Amino acid sequence: MIGIIGGSGFYAGLEELGGVEKIVRTRFGDMPVLVGEDFVFVSRHGNPPVPPHMVKYHANMDVFKILNVEHVVAISSVGSLVDDIKPGSLVLPDDLLDFTGRVWTYYNDKPVHVNLYEPFCPQLRVALGKLSTLRAGATYATTKGPQFETRAEANMLRAFGADIVGMTVAPEARLARELGICYQPLCPVVNYVDSKTTHENTVTMVKKLESQIADILERLINNDAI
Repeated sequence: MIGIIGGSGFYAGLEELGGVEKIVRTRFGDMPVLVGEDFVFVSRHGNPPVPPHMVKYHANMDVFKILNVEHVVAISSVGSLVDDIKPGSLVLPDDLLDFTGRVWTYYNDKPVHVNLYEPFCPQLRVALGKLSTLRAGATYATTKGPQFETRAEANMLRAFGADIVGMTVAPEARLARELGICYQPLCPVVNYVDSKTTHENTVTMVKKLESQIADILERLINNDAI
């Protein structure tokens, strides 16, 4: 069983695989999910979509735990901070920087410290790498958004060793680890981080990559390697 987090644009392709929408009751509210024989899909931003700082991260991840999903692939659009990661490519990051400035945990009543030294799932990274020509290995910096980064912020992120930047992975990775879920982002690169970036052109690039991503997900779901 593979868990998938992504935008609502992926629903159509997954429905063709036999997915049925269900409501799952979590500790953080009722959540609509698409459930198939071999996958569970959660729309990260909901419908209608909310911005990154309002995403129900705790509920989204709790769904997978309730449904006994042990492996989750998260589609997370990013901007590139380095020349050799080009817009239009797909990246499998292997490390994480968290600049959200927020605490992401299920443990507010007692001290619990999980090991996050390797924040993403090597098993999923290998499986995805075998299904398509993807760059495996990059450091993902998470900012809180919803605005894009300033020039000084982009330069700071590069100085800290970040290769790509987005707004959603850090909370998901931290909460997944607390739940014992093996979590791996699959990142469409939608732009270079520069003065030409707009919301509209990032959405356009995501649309161009959707069919490629859907094909990878379908082959992963039908693959018995996980």
